[in-house]
Amino acid sequence: MAEHRFAKLLEPGYIGQVKTKNRLVKTAQGSSVIQPDTGFVGERALNYYENLIKGGVGLLIVESCGVEYPLGTHHPPVQFRLHDDVLIPSFSKLTAMAHKYDCPIFIQLIHSGPWNPTGLRNLNNARCSSTLRKADLPGPDFVETREMTLDEIKMVQEMFLKAAERAYKSGFDGVEINAATCTLPNSFNSRVFNRRTDQYGADSLENRSRFVAEIIRSIRQKLPAQFAVNVITNIAEYNHPAATTMEEGIAIAKIFEAAGASGIQVRGHYYGHRDGLMHPDRFFYPELMENPPKDLDWSNRGKGAILPYARALKAAGVKVPIISAVRLDAEIGEKALQDGI
Repeated sequence: MAEHRFAKLLEPGYIGQVKTKNRLVKTAQGSSVIQPDTGFVGERALNYYENLIKGGVGLLIVESCGVEYPLGTHHPPVQFRLHDDVLIPSFSKLTAMAHKYDCPIFIQLIHSGPWNPTGLRNLNNARCSSTLRKADLPGPDFVETREMTLDEIKMVQEMFLKAAERAYKSGFDGVEINAATCTLPNSFNSRVFNRRTDQYGADSLENRSRFVAEIIRSIRQKLPAQFAVNVITNIAEYNHPAATTMEEGIAIAKIFEAAGASGIQVRGHYYGHRDGLMHPDRFFYPELMENPPKDLDWSNRGKGAILPYARALKAAGVKVPIISAVRLDAEIGEKALQDGI
């Protein structure tokens, strides 16, 4: 029998102890299908995700879910949140539906910090690694910030842990910590935001990554080993003098792996572009900009543009599974797997 043209994509895999029936991942882009008045998972959300699962995905990652509400979300009131135990029975319906189809299900945990891309939050002095006034902000999609105290850092880390515990009680197979793009965790990872001089400061990669690494370790200590802890992180940033370099981003990802991450999803960010690198095809309109972000593959008009990040992590010795999304299609994904990415 001839080999299936998508043989690698259709192979089973593992993220930690979670088995996936194939390598197709529905990543955590927003849908706004939550019940806005309560935050409950209703029929609209259940139908939306059921249809995605019926499409054959091997892993479903539920869209970005705030660990603090409304301060931790940038799309209130339509963004998922898991900040209160009252939400557990509602989310349990979602996981039960996914498991009915033998599909593992994660949920992405987020705290938006100063990131305000929709302008829906009338908020000043947002939680952030450091105090930034308007002139310090890297673009119009942010609000002014204040430096978090050590007590606040512990408090927000506890919010991530508690949200992970609620996810476990709701039946999720794992969580994904969003430490990418311009989230609060990335405000520690990135020198664009981080001006601290203490143990969470910008003077070393260990200190910059400490905020997220401690969250990973706390979840690992509190929840069973079979519960996966994925991390999404910027492998590189662009268009700012303090942007994270690819070398730094790889080193930070390796720190997260050492802290106990089950998998790493690669991401990048371009400051000053509305969607950063989440939609790299937009860099081609009306034509590809001069000096587009280096390190990336622009040969397919944005499709698979960030695959070089995954290749670089593999080359650097990262052993946990690596997830790469962003305008991939089946053909490019299959070739990447065949090439060993």
